[in-house]
Amino acid sequence: MSSADGKVPQREKIAYGIGCLGQNMIYTYFGTFLLYFYTEIFGLLPAAAGILLLVARIWDAVNDPMMGVLVDRTKTRWGKFRPYLLFSPIFFAIIAVLCFSVPPFSAAGKLVYAYITYILFGMIYTASDVPYWAMSGAITVDAQERNSIVMFPRFVGTIGAAVATIGTLPLIYLFRDLTNGNVVAGYQLTAAFFGLITIGCFLITFFFVKERVTSTNKKKASWSTISEAIFKNKPLMIVIISGFFSGVAQTAKLQALIYYAAYNLQSEALYTLLVGINIPFLLIGIMLVPFFTKRLGKKGTYIAANIIYAVSSIGFFLSGWNNFTVIVIWNCIGSFAMGIPLVIQTSMIADTIEYVELKTGERSEGTIFSTQTFLAKLTAAATSGLIGVLLAILGFKAGATQSQSVLQGIHQVTSLLPFFASMLAFITMLLYPLSEKEHAKIVQELEDRQMIKD
Repeated sequence: MSSADGKVPQREKIAYGIGCLGQNMIYTYFGTFLLYFYTEIFGLLPAAAGILLLVARIWDAVNDPMMGVLVDRTKTRWGKFRPYLLFSPIFFAIIAVLCFSVPPFSAAGKLVYAYITYILFGMIYTASDVPYWAMSGAITVDAQERNSIVMFPRFVGTIGAAVATIGTLPLIYLFRDLTNGNVVAGYQLTAAFFGLITIGCFLITFFFVKERVTSTNKKKASWSTISEAIFKNKPLMIVIISGFFSGVAQTAKLQALIYYAAYNLQSEALYTLLVGINIPFLLIGIMLVPFFTKRLGKKGTYIAANIIYAVSSIGFFLSGWNNFTVIVIWNCIGSFAMGIPLVIQTSMIADTIEYVELKTGERSEGTIFSTQTFLAKLTAAATSGLIGVLLAILGFKAGATQSQSVLQGIHQVTSLLPFFASMLAFITMLLYPLSEKEHAKIVQELEDRQMIKD
């Protein structure tokens, strides 16, 4: 292993973070509007659209590790990860526009078209996301510096997601009006707009971020790499399991909140208000990650954040829904803790790269970080499905006046589901074995081995 353990220039951290801006914008656009586009404009039945999203997630379980192995086998004059940031965003933008297009096909033809374009979008997204996050492990091996580096894309990405959440509908309306009321063109041009931003952001990362940590191992990554890098990697498996529960806690709150605002608070507009108020607290939490990890360590900070989020969820539950001010306070406390595990989770995943390298002699950044890409997709899909099932069990009926028992059920889903998921995330993380001190020993041993070889 050829490594870099010094400080990374601030401008390079910023350039790395900017790469996440456009990507998060377009991912938020898809997550928020694609299902609506499919059912209301494209013409798919809701059940067919739901099955499509499920099939895509099943394919991701195969596709994402495949992409990880491909990245680990890559060797170019630009490095291992940077080439993907140069070329994949171009296809990313093109496929995004195709997903929001309506071809003149039959119903069966449209369904096939939707399958092809959406699955292609997921594959191209993976082709940019896996190398982008894997590169965080190649910028430096210093555990604290990794926290600082990862903080930037999480911070910038949150801003991108917020801008997309608030600005997408105005953009769709603007482009629709500019094309003489063409609704489909409104969606297409919005996808193209976010796609162009994504290309520009990744180019900044490509040109201004360096890959410093390299492996001197000549052995090529293979399918056996997946087993060794993922399933035999105890720290990584713990991060994945805990990250799944933490992700469910956060996603469930955000997805259930729209129903909570519309029915319990009787105003959909309050959803935008609640989300908007939360964003500054979310960003503050992300910015303070390096401060907390220097004092509590990654594991301690991760656990503390999940406990705070769990406490805020219980406070939300006990407050009921008749006191809006109290709801906002608990929501802001939860938002402060919400982004912290995301930063630390990525940094922890990067630390397991050296853990596996010590055991196997192979440096498998792409394979290891493919788990994070798949985890994000799986969490979103699993949470959406779970909330849908829970609402059905409650007897929820869209657009209708809900009974008191249904309102109470929505309140419980919005608060207790995040509480229990956060507690499971905290309990699982107690088993995580890789402290900063232990990681530093591993890095030193790898460097000593390399000196002996040289």
